[in-house]
Amino acid sequence: MLRITLGLALVAALATPAAAQSGRISGSLTDPSGAVLPGVEVRALLRDANGETTRSVVSDAKGSYQIDGLTPGQWTVTVSLPGFETATRRQTLQIGEALDWSPMLEIGSLQETITITKTTTNEPQRSAVPVRPEAPPPAAPRTAQSTTPVRVGGNLKPPQKIVNVNPIYPGDAVAQGIAGVVVLRATIGIDGTIQDVETLRSNNDSLTASATSAITGWAFTPTLLNGVAVPVRMTATFNFTQN
Repeated sequence: MLRITLGLALVAALATPAAAQSGRISGSLTDPSGAVLPGVEVRALLRDANGETTRSVVSDAKGSYQIDGLTPGQWTVTVSLPGFETATRRQTLQIGEALDWSPMLEIGSLQETITITKTTTNEPQRSAVPVRPEAPPPAAPRTAQSTTPVRVGGNLKPPQKIVNVNPIYPGDAVAQGIAGVVVLRATIGIDGTIQDVETLRSNNDSLTASATSAITGWAFTPTLLNGVAVPVRMTATFNFTQN
């Protein structure tokens, strides 16, 4: 009997240092409205001389997560949810270190690409967008330990373009055989109109002016986050080609 007791004590003594060396990353996830995000995957990745190690958990009903058993080293932690920007953090964990990371997931930006030729018309094109009833946000699961109401977020309704205006190919650019790419960044306001247009890339002022004039005529349905209209970023690429 004494031998068994000593054996168990020895196993516990050996296990304790190993447990003390592992690290932990934990926190809570929210959307821009401050509502929690349950059911979101959080991944931790470590690449070192031993190869690649991955740990993955899912946030609970309160948007909280915890990844245990992380060995010392540089971990890359990512949080992904459709419709939102992926949040990433690189962190070097020391022996037994506990890291708190509670990112707010930003709404993903919209991407538009337009090709303009010499025959492209710039007449406004209007699209009919069917109105669909809003789905209620998912209810937070209740547990026996807590009945405190939790405001669950992540219910995102992306914008839909209802008015499109194509740029005209500037006459001077056509005459000089100028082609190129114009990349603009803008904001779709809460009313669906275009605001705060800025140029990210361009090789010709006439092409830029044409693209800017067109994008300001676009209109979208409002972007809804948990039933509330919010602004969203957009990047538009205009390909001017004479082929």
